Amino acid sequence: MRKRFALLFVIVSITCLSFCQLTGVAQEPAPPVKTGADEKDPPAASAKEKPSESKPVEKSASSTPQLPGPEKLLNGGNFWDHWKYVSEEEKEANRNLTWKVISGGKDQPSVLVCSGKPYGYIRTQKIYENFQFSLEWMYPNDPNANSGILLFTTEPDKVWPKAFQVQLHRPEAGYVFPTPGSGAKSANKLSPTMPLDLPLGKWHQCVLTCRSGNISVMINGVKLGEVTGCDPSKGAIALQSEGAEIHFRKLVVEVLAPEPAAQPEKPVAQQKPDQP
Repeated sequence: MRKRFALLFVIVSITCLSFCQLTGVAQEPAPPVKTGADEKDPPAASAKEKPSESKPVEKSASSTPQLPGPEKLLNGGNFWDHWKYVSEEEKEANRNLTWKVISGGKDQPSVLVCSGKPYGYIRTQKIYENFQFSLEWMYPNDPNANSGILLFTTEPDKVWPKAFQVQLHRPEAGYVFPTPGSGAKSANKLSPTMPLDLPLGKWHQCVLTCRSGNISVMINGVKLGEVTGCDPSKGAIALQSEGAEIHFRKLVVEVLAPEPAAQPEKPVAQQKPDQP
């Protein structure tokens, strides 16, 4: 019996082996195991191969300078730290007799009183080129009183300096012209077409805009016109003493940016004539 089982096992084994050979099934060899000696670290990346680190781009400061805000020219303190006195008599001791600052009360602006004598002016210590200057003025009693504002005032200091006068004489208020005989020049003069209504004892406003050698005049909210091509085109601001009492208040100057330069026009392409 045992011999029969042994013979049967041998026959089955031979049959299975023959079947596997016929079907081509073979056992794949296991992959070789790498040893520590066979393993190598990958090469380090060179400096060129390292990714560049992105850095935030620093924004450059604007090329346009920051402009100061409006400056009050009667803001307390020592008045003569900001103004220079010039007169026919050339006596510094008389300046406080000709020009006097009266401090305002509560919520009231200070007032600069000019006696009108002797003839002369006060001018700012600072030089201005592109700016807007505004003030209010009043003649208390003289219907024929005379005074004015001088713009682009240059040295030498004398009566009268090289400058452009904005007339405050009541019948001619708003006229603008170069100081006669001073050498100041402009492309035109400003002559209002009709006298302004400027009652005595009342405050009147004057706003002057000076930019790139041009002067624009506005009185009591009415634009009177413009003077262009001024030479000089920068200088001090001055107030005249011309024989009559005049009061000033709310003197404010604000520096402006210059007007942008005009871009040249592109030439127009000329069309070629049709060939015959």
